[in-house]
Amino acid sequence: MYHTSTFFCYGRLNIFNNILIVCVGNICRSPTAERILRHKLSGRNISSAGLGALKERGIDPSAAAVLVENKYDASGHSARQISSSMLVEADLVLVMEKAHQQSLMDRYPSHSGKVMLLGHWSGEEIDDPYRKSDEAFRFIFEQIEEGCSEWVARIGG
Repeated sequence: MYHTSTFFCYGRLNIFNNILIVCVGNICRSPTAERILRHKLSGRNISSAGLGALKERGIDPSAAAVLVENKYDASGHSARQISSSMLVEADLVLVMEKAHQQSLMDRYPSHSGKVMLLGHWSGEEIDDPYRKSDEAFRFIFEQIEEGCSEWVARIGG
């Protein structure tokens, strides 16, 4: 795992050009974070995948509605299953929960050093809003947007 001191030792780190965001189904949290980071980090390759992806499904309608309400593009998503090649290509892998982090570290130990929580800087995990209320999706969106902003502040926009 990257240590906080590593990030500050070099100031803003511009070495993260290929960022992969991971959740379970790849229809709520990770595509939301993907869209936010694409907007904030133009020119970088930002993608998402799921540990148990609902393959080829679009963004959950509630997640899409919150993205659109906040002026982000919610179109064109197709859920994908995580693969070893995605991890090889990624410079940084951002996950929503410690259980996701542990799962990736167990499955792909050689890539453990690049797997971090999206909420690393606040110490927060981001719960799954799937099949929950619109209010839950709004709350999760705020957590995701905050986590993305914290990463952008550290790796440069």
